[in-house]
Amino acid sequence: MPSDYGDDSGEKLVDWMLRIGQDAGGAAMSASAERLANAFRNARGQVAGTPDAVAEELEDAPRWAKLSMAEFEQLPEYESIRQLIDEELDRASIEHAFHNDGERGFLVFKVEDAPDVDEVFADLERKASEALDEAKERIAQPKSRDAERLAVKAEQAKAASAASKAAREQVRQVERLEQKAR
Repeated sequence: MPSDYGDDSGEKLVDWMLRIGQDAGGAAMSASAERLANAFRNARGQVAGTPDAVAEELEDAPRWAKLSMAEFEQLPEYESIRQLIDEELDRASIEHAFHNDGERGFLVFKVEDAPDVDEVFADLERKASEALDEAKERIAQPKSRDAERLAVKAEQAKAASAASKAAREQVRQVERLEQKAR
């Protein structure tokens, strides 16, 4: 407990550690969110490059496209991201599947759905940027609440000090009256 140090140095160290932790967490969050937005952006480039015009010309053209999920797999909490992509593609009624080919994962979808997949990824890219902004605001809120708590504590300390001073003054007045009465 910070007060075990006999002064406020322990509390200052705890506050410092909390600030460092919040800053590091915020930096990690920002970096991961930027990597996620970039992954969606890069995936959109791959999806947009799906050769549907060429595929129509070829008789034996594949009807399914494969999108590498490697960039997403490198992100923290990949399974959550994969579930999010899965839900959004389901919501857009896009037939798809996730497939692992050895160590690499792929999103498989119909070539004709490439423009719709691109739209879903564009929407997820936008949502990732908006979510980062909101998360940054939420991280800032505890700091402002801590400042509010500190201001409240300061007011309480001032009030306690004033009450203590008033009580000491009353005791002194009683002592003076007693001395005069003797």
